Amino acid sequence: MAYRVVLLVQPGGILPPALTEALKVCSVETDTATSREQLLELVDCFSPDCAVILYTATVDQETLNTTEQVRRANHLCPLLIFTSAIASDSALRAMRAGASDLREDNVGSEILVGALKSLFERFAVLSASPSPQSPLIEGDRMVGSSRAIARVRTQIGQVASSGANVLITGESGTGKELAAELIHRNSPVREWPFVAVNCAAVPEALLESELFGHERGAFTGASVARQGKLQHASGGTLFLDEVGDMSLLAQAKILRVIETRVVQRLGSNVDTPVQIRLLAATNQDLDSLTREKKFRQDLYFRLNVVRLTLPPLRDRREDIPDLAEHILRDLTDKQHKPARHLATDVLYRLELYDWPGNVRELRNVLECILVYSSSRSIGISDVPEHVRHTLRSSSTSNGAERSKILCALNSADWNRSKAAQILHCSRMTLYRKMEKFSVRPQGN
Repeated sequence: MAYRVVLLVQPGGILPPALTEALKVCSVETDTATSREQLLELVDCFSPDCAVILYTATVDQETLNTTEQVRRANHLCPLLIFTSAIASDSALRAMRAGASDLREDNVGSEILVGALKSLFERFAVLSASPSPQSPLIEGDRMVGSSRAIARVRTQIGQVASSGANVLITGESGTGKELAAELIHRNSPVREWPFVAVNCAAVPEALLESELFGHERGAFTGASVARQGKLQHASGGTLFLDEVGDMSLLAQAKILRVIETRVVQRLGSNVDTPVQIRLLAATNQDLDSLTREKKFRQDLYFRLNVVRLTLPPLRDRREDIPDLAEHILRDLTDKQHKPARHLATDVLYRLELYDWPGNVRELRNVLECILVYSSSRSIGISDVPEHVRHTLRSSSTSNGAERSKILCALNSADWNRSKAAQILHCSRMTLYRKMEKFSVRPQGN
């Protein structure tokens, strides 16, 4: 199988011998561009298996801009950057901009062969899999590039077009309603309503009226007839959030709607047909509730046709920097304030914390920091003391952490990718830790 690679070289520039050898070993067909515009045109036209940016200097702003444009032109295409020296801070910025890998231009051909093959395999998997960009045609507000969140995107893409009922599970604050919205927005009924009901927030006495509607005079205070959520969602999607808090009586009525596809307003004997796609979410263990007779088994089977489980934030720590920056942009935009960003020491603390409240807790912490800090670059000294104490509670001592990083790097012969695997973190996280603790190879 011949792979296709697009190369961006400087006018009159030549390829490093190791790269030339690696391209030959991997049976690669190459297209060469000498400007950013040519590179983007080739990437857009050929959708190559990899793009390579060759520079003799360190990663600068022009390189970052080119990287971002390549990523926008083709979100799947792996991107490899060659540079004469890799600093942890510049590597971090490059990978945030969308680079898949960075290599120094004096690296050996055997290492390059392995790196290229890894990138080719990644492109093949992403292209062959149900691509998140293909089914997720709009509304993708999930932030992060970790394997855990990529798997969720793929699963959402798979279930969105199926029409099957979906049970979304996960801890509080993991984004269950966002996942439900994505399923709806990428489904065949996306032009019809998406109606969300928080079963825990609506008083039990009003839940039936909220779902089914009522006729005028059906109960005290019902001065006018009102359409219920089920009828309003007809043709589209009904999302039952915190479905585990629904009473057994309401569960029985929902089960009847699922089976008969008709609703009756309170105070009426008239059946009104409805056609809905049902999504439900809970942070409770419905299996246990079912065994304890607190949740109807027949309804559980109807809801649990497809199960989508959202990972807690502590299981995708590599997404925390991107999430934090995204939340900061959102908060400052809404407050009409200048852009702010987090310094490396703050990001490091955020990555160490376990986040029992998940993304919702992260947003609350960042909003609190913005209230107390006016700095454009937010360092650890700008963080309120009570927040700093919370973040410090799960951090390890600097000395022990630095020793752990050095041990992993020495074991991997300073191969950052292997060291990151040993530490069970992403390369971006490793670069950030190296910068935090001033970890550099001897002689640098």
